[in-house]
Amino acid sequence: MTYLVIGGTGRTGRRVVDQLRTQGHAVVVGTRRPRGDDAVAVDLAQPPAAGLLDDIAGVVVSVEPPVDAAGADAVMNRGIARLAGLAAERRIQLVLLSQIYITRADRHPELAGIIRARGAGEEAVRDSGAPYTIVRPAWLTDAPATGHRFEQGDRGDGKVSRETVARAAVEALLHPEARGKTFELYDGASMQDWAAGFADLLPDR
Repeated sequence: MTYLVIGGTGRTGRRVVDQLRTQGHAVVVGTRRPRGDDAVAVDLAQPPAAGLLDDIAGVVVSVEPPVDAAGADAVMNRGIARLAGLAAERRIQLVLLSQIYITRADRHPELAGIIRARGAGEEAVRDSGAPYTIVRPAWLTDAPATGHRFEQGDRGDGKVSRETVARAAVEALLHPEARGKTFELYDGASMQDWAAGFADLLPDR
């Protein structure tokens, strides 16, 4: 299979790319400044190229939004909506890495514009008709992965290793049990079976 990782040169996206390749999959890295034969130009603030998803089996979006509210809306709302529409046309699995506090933006007023843009992008993905999984990581760290814990309902707080987030994105691509679901991801005490964990989650609709 060939997968597209948008934001694949970032701190979390690089880990997604590495894990997919370790499992034997081909990866196309989507970035604003592509380098090498395995990279393509992708700027979510602009309409996607018509052939962006040609021969692509699934997409992971791991993008840091602009710091201003207008820029974040252009990328994480409108840009994600366009990408989701393209994925829906081709029935391509889309895994979106979002964040916790999506429903509680008022708790972090300094990030409220970004959080609201992410939330609108989540809704666009759910409404698009594309097969999807939305992962809401807790606050990210570069610590080694130790385990993971799922929650739903956006009520918690905590941290999670970027390595764990990357693993969750890859597993969500590969397991149909994760489709149509949104969940929060935290560091945990153990690495439970991913398929079983996804199966236990409630679907969005």
